[in-house]
Amino acid sequence: MTKNGVIRLRQGRAFSRLEFHNISIYRGSFWMRFIFIFIMMYSMGHVWRILYYANPERMGVSLSEIVTYAVMGVALEAVLHFGGPQYYIMDQVRRGTIEMDILKPIDFQFYMLAKHIGFVLMQFFMIVLPSLVVAYFFFGFNMPSFINGMAFLLSLFFACLITFFLKFLLGLISMVTMNIQNIMFGYNATLRFFSGQIVPLWLFPGVLGLISTYLPFRAIYAIPISLYIGRYNGVDIGLALSAQLFWVGALWLVSRLFMKYVFKRLLIQGG
Repeated sequence: MTKNGVIRLRQGRAFSRLEFHNISIYRGSFWMRFIFIFIMMYSMGHVWRILYYANPERMGVSLSEIVTYAVMGVALEAVLHFGGPQYYIMDQVRRGTIEMDILKPIDFQFYMLAKHIGFVLMQFFMIVLPSLVVAYFFFGFNMPSFINGMAFLLSLFFACLITFFLKFLLGLISMVTMNIQNIMFGYNATLRFFSGQIVPLWLFPGVLGLISTYLPFRAIYAIPISLYIGRYNGVDIGLALSAQLFWVGALWLVSRLFMKYVFKRLLIQGG
């Protein structure tokens, strides 16, 4: 690794650590979010138990697996749904201070990624892990095999990158539109539906299932959780991870090109 590469990694680690610290000091927010996730996990687990007993053959998995899927969909929301660079970028644009970030002696996208990593790490250790421990004791939560567990962790890493690039693109759009509130509403609705967070994609009817296959959203929730519950095994694990890796590369390339385009026509509004 070159000297510049080492310096860049050290800068990124410093920004990640700072973001981790900034988010972790809000203890009240942590407890409110933890309680909310606990209630949602209980609700989703109960709903899917009822649906399973109504038609177990249609589910395609066991009761414990479908409950685990539902609970994981709620727990992972802390790292795959909340946060992201889009609102920070929009706020900086509207304040007229986005140039302070762009002119930093560090790549703007890398800077945003470093801040996002700090947020994700805090959410994972302070929200997701405690939530899964609670789920294990209260909701009949399954533990994966060693291979599926390792594949899940790698898949979750890819999912976080995909989420970041999508939200970074939304942040870049805010540099043009100044406001992405309505766009975010549409994004969140599409994500929840086509990602398999609430309803597993294998339960989708033909056309909707086909559409979800060609969208990046399935790589955010459906693939990691399906790996966790053991729905993918053997060669299918490699294919699932390859699909995620494709979206990581594609969205990285699109976001780089779009960033260059936006920077050329950037309009600063405010002070």
